[in-house]
Amino acid sequence: MATPTFTAHHLHDNSSLVTPQRTLAPPPPPAPTTIFSSSLHESTDSHSPNRNPQTMTNPKTPYGFSNSPPLFLIPPLIFLSLIEIASGFGSMGPISASFGDNGFFCAIDASGKQAVICWGKNATSSSPSSSSNPSLSSSQIPSMAALAGGDGFLCGILSNSSQAYCWNLNGSSTDLVPESFKTTAYSHISAGKNHVCAVRGSYYSDNDLGTVDCWEIVWKSDNSLSSKQSTLFYDPNVSSLVFKKVVSGDGFSCGVVREGGLVCFGPKSAGLGVSGVSENFVALASGIGSLCGVSEVSGEVKCWGNGNSFLTPPVGIGFISLAAGAQHFCGIRENNHAVECWGSFNSSLIPKGSGFSTIASSEFVTCGIREVDLVLDCWFANISSQPDYDPPLQLCSPGLCTPGSCGEGKFAFNASILNEPDLTSLCVRKDLKICSRCGVNCSEGFFPSSTCSENADRVCTACSLCQNSSCWDVCKLQSSPEMQRKHDRQFHRLVLIIGSSASSFVLIVIGWCLLPRDCHKKQRREKTISVLYWQTGHRERHEW
Repeated sequence: MATPTFTAHHLHDNSSLVTPQRTLAPPPPPAPTTIFSSSLHESTDSHSPNRNPQTMTNPKTPYGFSNSPPLFLIPPLIFLSLIEIASGFGSMGPISASFGDNGFFCAIDASGKQAVICWGKNATSSSPSSSSNPSLSSSQIPSMAALAGGDGFLCGILSNSSQAYCWNLNGSSTDLVPESFKTTAYSHISAGKNHVCAVRGSYYSDNDLGTVDCWEIVWKSDNSLSSKQSTLFYDPNVSSLVFKKVVSGDGFSCGVVREGGLVCFGPKSAGLGVSGVSENFVALASGIGSLCGVSEVSGEVKCWGNGNSFLTPPVGIGFISLAAGAQHFCGIRENNHAVECWGSFNSSLIPKGSGFSTIASSEFVTCGIREVDLVLDCWFANISSQPDYDPPLQLCSPGLCTPGSCGEGKFAFNASILNEPDLTSLCVRKDLKICSRCGVNCSEGFFPSSTCSENADRVCTACSLCQNSSCWDVCKLQSSPEMQRKHDRQFHRLVLIIGSSASSFVLIVIGWCLLPRDCHKKQRREKTISVLYWQTGHRERHEW
């Protein structure tokens, strides 16, 4: 069966923004691992993202300039330095982004085979509808259960074995997993700047808890990648902990543990300021030096680490998922599944016509899967940002395939809405399903015309089709005199139509009741006249 196709939105931008070239450096030497910082704080840094005190005071910039570069180079240096410290890494999902000069996106398609499709910068895509690049051929990438993006590479969990598999733009057929971990099954995986961490256990098992394995991804001098075991992320205090999910950044990984709470580890974990956090989180995303999570209790976002990359998150808004960019975070709102971002971004570029089931961000581009039709949609964080990404035309999976029931407040995706006769499920096994969070409200300009059920999310209808007072409040039409007059006219017209129909029906019934009686009277009259005529004629003949 062919993969379902649809029209996708493509990005175009003619701006010329210079990006720094990758600095190839050996990995940092092993250092004692710090698990917790001594203080817990939520950053409320309100400084401009274009000002970085560390960059301004550093006697030598990362690009080899002296302490006193020419004045005309200072703004570009500040901007480039901020990019270097602010790259983000998303959490595991059906769509993920790889960062850096060799960045690209990948997503699990909606064919029912859990196949992977990838697309890169400047219209390099594995989609048949786009210009082809052999290095991104989806046929070289195995079927995946989940994806996670790092710096120049992507990792996933194989759909048939729960084993880890990692690849990059220049070698999608090369597995960047050390031999000692290739046969291990994992239930969760995360990719950071130059390392990967994964939670042991079968992905499709109801028990998704396990210990964590980590390994390094090493950039070689020829710009290729390799992997190796490393002690950088090993700590005896962490090795005995049981994790449910993890997320990774630059030199650190953090995860939710079985006993409850958030634990961070790695050589740079102390800089996050995460210590004594007992709260659980349903979603995590990390920047290169920051971490944000969605609280299981309130649904609100809490962040730690370098405030330049996330600034102050929204207050009083519930989210269901997160994605991190270079200088911004984005999340899907719990109530209407709309995308909301904070940090350095242009809100006018975020699509408003549809909610999203899942999103992923690279440095400056965010891509998501629209919940209404499973089409990929991509947009820039800022109008001047580059590069250009060309998303493929295939429909993509709205979530991850999981066993068991969906539970309260969620619905199981129904593949029949795609109108593909042979497609009964988006998962490789019949006992799996994609569970998504129910929406309550709709995006601006739409109203919920039906509520969420076991196999379908609430349906959003355009406010232009609002015909009665049940949707006036949502569509902000309740105070419009014109709408009231229109409603009154429609009501009067309806009354006239019903009244006319009722009157006509009554007349017809009366007519049908009176017609047989009139006919009967006429027949009796004619019979009487005939009898009288016969009697009169007979009498006359008798007298004669």
